[in-house]
Amino acid sequence: MIRLIITTCLIIIASLAYAQDDQTAIRKGFVFGTSIGFSHSIHSFPSASQNNTDFGVGFKIGFMLKSNMALLLTSNVSGYDYTGIGRSRKRDFGVLAPTVQYWLGDRFWVMGGIGIGLDAPVFFDIKDPDNNKEETVYHAGLGAIGAIGYEFYQGKKFTIDIKARMTYRNIDLAEGNTTGVSPSILIGINFY
Repeated sequence: MIRLIITTCLIIIASLAYAQDDQTAIRKGFVFGTSIGFSHSIHSFPSASQNNTDFGVGFKIGFMLKSNMALLLTSNVSGYDYTGIGRSRKRDFGVLAPTVQYWLGDRFWVMGGIGIGLDAPVFFDIKDPDNNKEETVYHAGLGAIGAIGYEFYQGKKFTIDIKARMTYRNIDLAEGNTTGVSPSILIGINFY
């Protein structure tokens, strides 16, 4: 899975590197973006610590306040292998937060926000939810996100960027309080 994500990202970057021109994106109005890549989750559970490298996904929707500032609702997911109560399974280390994205120049941007930290089931790994309620339980707490990015391709109505993202969460799972961080590298496409 990780190899497929990395290969796809490299193909996109390579194909667009030759298509680059001097076009500048016109950022105004409604904004929608999505990204995919890989993440490394570092958890501190009550009884143990755990590290996982897995998929990373991001979504954002919002509105441009100015040509260099957007107000967004951002959702970020980092998959990890949960080994706590019940069977070992995939879970989602995520954050849902209002964020502000600010362009420091024509292509380089920063983003940050505070919201809800989540630990959720991953839909493709739910088994026997009738006999194990933890299979479908969502846990919520405090979450935060920060990211920096660079738009390596700009069209008039869309951009393609690469970003480094860091998410934090502090939530109570069935076995107790857990904190974690998840650095990620993602390739994204954004529409304006």
